[in-house]
Amino acid sequence: MKHFLNLVLIGTFVTGAALQARADHALAREDLQPGVEPQVFNVGQHNVAMKRAVHQARRTVGVFLQALAHPAANQYDFEVKKPFRQGDVVEHLWLSNVTFSGNRFHGYIDNKPQTIKGIKMGDRVSVNPNEISDWAYVEDGRLVGGYTIRVLYYELPPEGRAALEKEARFRIESRH
Repeated sequence: MKHFLNLVLIGTFVTGAALQARADHALAREDLQPGVEPQVFNVGQHNVAMKRAVHQARRTVGVFLQALAHPAANQYDFEVKKPFRQGDVVEHLWLSNVTFSGNRFHGYIDNKPQTIKGIKMGDRVSVNPNEISDWAYVEDGRLVGGYTIRVLYYELPPEGRAALEKEARFRIESRH
């Protein structure tokens, strides 16, 4: 599933600290070159736009479920972002190869955890739809969902956005 962009958005919430995003995930990699350390984004824990993005993802998860259940030929790379908690630390990691059964999403951790111990990239995990922090897929070459991706995209400086647009295998068409 790691086949179309150099932008990553995982997040680490620490009480009173920041949300970090690290570039090693397919849907959310940015400026990742072989042998170059991924870029890290910091978004304050109380960032209103990020909270809105998570709310929007949870509110619209039915759109994702419908597409996942009956994907069209032009829809691919279905992923959800799950928050993992250990004490006061919350790290948001993307899950790839997502399926839905038993009223839960199931998928494989598709980021290298930065702070959460006891999990690793490739582990199969589950998450309830009302607990996700984002969902995304690609349709006709454009990003659908990806609300947290959009927040970070629009916070990039113009040259960062231009680099992402050049590198991406999908388009971010609107700011919803």
